[in-house]
Order: sequence, then structure tokens, then C-alpha cells
Amino acid sequence: MIKSLPRIIIALSLLGLVTGSCSKEYDCDEPQLHPAFIGFTLAEIDTLILEKYKAGDNFQTRIDTHTVVLADHFNSLYTVYNDTTSVFVKDHLKYIKAGFDWRIYIPAINRTITITAIEGEKRTGKRNSGIFSMDPSPNCLNDVHTAIVDNQPFIFSSSAVAEFYRNYNIYIHH
Repeated sequence: MIKSLPRIIIALSLLGLVTGSCSKEYDCDEPQLHPAFIGFTLAEIDTLILEKYKAGDNFQTRIDTHTVVLADHFNSLYTVYNDTTSVFVKDHLKYIKAGFDWRIYIPAINRTITITAIEGEKRTGKRNSGIFSMDPSPNCLNDVHTAIVDNQPFIFSSSAVAEFYRNYNIYIHH
């Protein structure tokens, strides 16, 4: 038994190295799409109601049983640059992303914006797994190319320096 102990230790060590170097494939995340309101006052867009629907279902099947009310500093962050206010949703489960159709209702002016047919790539990434795996890198992000905003085609800019700093603004004119 004592003579076989080094062999067992070596075998377990090799097994650990092998399982530590395995990789698992995963679906890349969908980036957040930011509504960017051009020509709106902050008073007009201080409250937004966001609703998520099944994609391609003509807004017949709402996914969430409740609406998300967005308000600056509460659950979203409003960034103003010149005449444009971009809205970043803090809750990663509630933000606008591909795979769904969306409605944004602006109560102050009784206007509804629709966002449908969000198209882009569907990539996968690989991450090491196992006992000795250390993968500090964030998940990969899919790229988004087009959408339909209020029945008009919308093309996202592709002039980003890096995918994690890409700005996916959906410009909405007053």
C-alpha cells in the first residue's frame, strides 16, 4: 500500500491537471441597448415605463408580469450630452436587449416607442473549468447590428474601440 501511494498521488495530480484544463462553451451575453432621447426635456422623460414582449409576436405576449418604471437615480442612470439623454438601466435582468420586443411608454407626453426585430450575432465563448481553473475574464458579448424602432429600420454604429465599451444607443427623436 505504501509503495502504491506515490502512484496514486501522481495519478490524482494528473487527473486534476487534466480536469483543470478542460473548457466549457457558453452563450455570449446580450449587450444593453440604451434609449437615447433627442430633444426631450428631463421633465418629459423623468419616468419611463418599459415592457418586454415575446419577439415577433406583435406585442401579444408580455414576458414580465409587471412593468419596469425607470427613473433617474432610482433604477437607472440618465446621462445628458447636449440635447440627448441616454438611459442606462441598472438592473441587468430588466434592460433592453436582443431576443425580445420592447415598448417604452413616456407618460408625460403619452407616447409609446416600439423596438422590435433586434438582430445581431450569436457567438459562444469558452471558459476553463475544473479544480485549478482561474478565468477572471468577463463573459463575451454578442454584437447587435440592427433593430426596428417605431417601424423604422435602425442600424447600430460599428465604430467601437472594444466590444465592452461599445455604446448601443437607440436614438429616439422628439
